[in-house]
Amino acid sequence: MAFEVTIEHKQSLQEDGIVKLPGLIDEVLLDELNRCFNWSVGHPGPIAAGRPEGDNVFFVDNANPEAVPMYRNLVSGSPFGRIAGELWNSAYVGYYAEEVFWKTGRSMATFWHQDTVYSTWRGEHWCNFWIPLVEMKAEYAIRVVRGSHKGIMYDGTTFNPRDPTDPLWGDTGDFPRLPDISADIEKDPNSWDLAGFDVEPGDVVVLHPHCIHSGGGADESLPERKNLVLRFFGDKSFFSDHLPKTKDRGLYDHKPIPAMSGGYLQDGDLYRPAGTLQANAV
Repeated sequence: MAFEVTIEHKQSLQEDGIVKLPGLIDEVLLDELNRCFNWSVGHPGPIAAGRPEGDNVFFVDNANPEAVPMYRNLVSGSPFGRIAGELWNSAYVGYYAEEVFWKTGRSMATFWHQDTVYSTWRGEHWCNFWIPLVEMKAEYAIRVVRGSHKGIMYDGTTFNPRDPTDPLWGDTGDFPRLPDISADIEKDPNSWDLAGFDVEPGDVVVLHPHCIHSGGGADESLPERKNLVLRFFGDKSFFSDHLPKTKDRGLYDHKPIPAMSGGYLQDGDLYRPAGTLQANAV
């Protein structure tokens, strides 16, 4: 039976910025997701962070060019595009890219951040399909500051372990510094309104990437944490020229993006890069 998107699912995503879709993934698709995850771990791309070896692994890879055909085939054979379109009531759903996270042994949590301060896009119709490949309690899975997808865009973090709020853009940008949410929560667990879920393989958590969010670490209670993220965009997704023009940020020096209609995407254009896979094509 096809997974049914309910009014409650839509409202949760719209209001909280996050929703859990329990049991969306069947065994066949789950096997395929694990195969893709294992391939990604074994074939790191040019911007992978960490090393997938040893006892205490913290490995992240994102948008590996060599993985494009594999993940496009995965998305084309999955219900994810249909589900995203129904959550948004969007006629168009484009597939953006994958990201993989693998943590083992004793490995720290991913710092709180928003994806939008690293990326040249904006709009209501963006989502991360966060897919657990092991069972996790909420504190180890993905959590967001509830409703933050409608709020301030903070500066990015450099993911400096000595300072989780170390600004990415600093004086070159016009973003307020990211609060130290982990420190606040340690002092007062109710200082931030957080949303998250216990999850198991087969579930999907969908979140808006402008949400302030964090992923858990690994320790003796969860010695292996692994998940896959697939990103999608819809009718209300736009190219955005909000990032500073600087030459000293390496990975975040974004190149012009060829548009589906010709030329290059400009600020405010519908986000339709040339060659995009329409994920909800019938």
